[in-house]
Order: sequence, then structure tokens, then C-alpha cells
Amino acid sequence: MIVQSVSTRNKNYGNAKAGRACGYLDRVRGMDSAEKTPCTTDEQIEFAWHNFEDQQAIIRAADLKAGYLVPFLLFFAASTIPLGTEVVPKLRFGDLAEAIPAGLYVLTYVWLTVGFVWSLILISRALTPRIARHHQTPREGSELLYYQHVLRHKDSTAYFEAMAKAGPEQMLRNITDQVYELSLICKLKLDNLRGFAVSFKWTVMAWCVSTAIGFWIIARK
Repeated sequence: MIVQSVSTRNKNYGNAKAGRACGYLDRVRGMDSAEKTPCTTDEQIEFAWHNFEDQQAIIRAADLKAGYLVPFLLFFAASTIPLGTEVVPKLRFGDLAEAIPAGLYVLTYVWLTVGFVWSLILISRALTPRIARHHQTPREGSELLYYQHVLRHKDSTAYFEAMAKAGPEQMLRNITDQVYELSLICKLKLDNLRGFAVSFKWTVMAWCVSTAIGFWIIARK
């Protein structure tokens, strides 16, 4: 009987979940039709919260990608310095045959340095934690989702009382405020990651050319 009760409860939960999903899909399909079905506040909250979670997932993925690329960037810089200490004393500019590879090495080394610094700036911007700019002076008891707003309440009891008084419209406003903030953070991170992707490619190219020329200069001497 216990197994049957659990099975029945799971079946009812699945049916309720499927019903909500079907209702949501019906509303989405109805967006393109002439007849508009008004959404309830609960559905608006559900949609906004789904958007909130999507934005957080994008931000986490961006931070994860940036974190993976930092060690490679540091490797290029760390491997270039020891090679440079061996190549620089062997640089000669006396005749054309020696000046050309020496000049190319200096040029690619500068190119690599600029690319590394610019990539480091972009990746730092992508990884830097952001502070909310929306509602810089929130009203106590009205902003309930952002952590700095939560800490404006003197203790957990005060926060509980504020939550207990909050209506659906206020909860929806709190979520949409945070969705907007996350969208700004997401755009900033992705813009910096796109710029980093370009600068990182140029840095890798500079590292390959500089390393090849450096080893060639060492082999000649």
C-alpha cells in the first residue's frame, strides 16, 4: 500500500507538472494568434524566474571559460621570459643577415607583450565581480532579492516580516530588477570575452612566431 501511495503521488505530481507545461505551451502558441490570453501573476513570476536562472547560467559559463583560458595565457608569458633571457644577448644588428631576425624577434616580442597585457585586462574585466547599479537607494522592506538589499534588514526576523508582507506584484518586481541587473553583467562579461578571444588568438600567433625565431637565433650562434 505504501508503494502504491508513493506511485500514485508521483503520478499526480507528474500529471500536474505536465498540465502546467501544456498550459504554458498553449499560452506561447497563443502569442501569435489574434486572441490574447492574459497571464496571471504567478505565470509572470515563473517566466521571470526562468529568465533569472538562464542569465545566471550564462554568467557561470562565461566565468568558467575565462577561468580555463587564464592558465594558457600565463603559460605563454612564463615560457617566453626564459627564452628571451637566452636570445637577447645573442641579438646582433651589425649586418642585414643578423639584423632581420633580430628585428623580427624584437617586433614579435613586443607584439606578444602587448597582446598579453591586453588579454589580461579583458579577462580581468570578465572575471571581476559586479555590483548592482539598479536601485542604488532601495527602500527597506521593498527590495528583497539582491543580497545587499537583504542585508539592509537588521536581522532575519525583519527580513521574514518583509517577505510575509510582500505581494505577488512586489515579488515580480524584485525578480525583474535582478534579471535586468544580470543582463547588464552578462553583456559586459560576454563583450569582454569576445574581445579576449581576438586578443588571445593574436597572442598565440605572436608566441609561436617569437618562439620559432628565438630558437632559430639560438641555433645559429
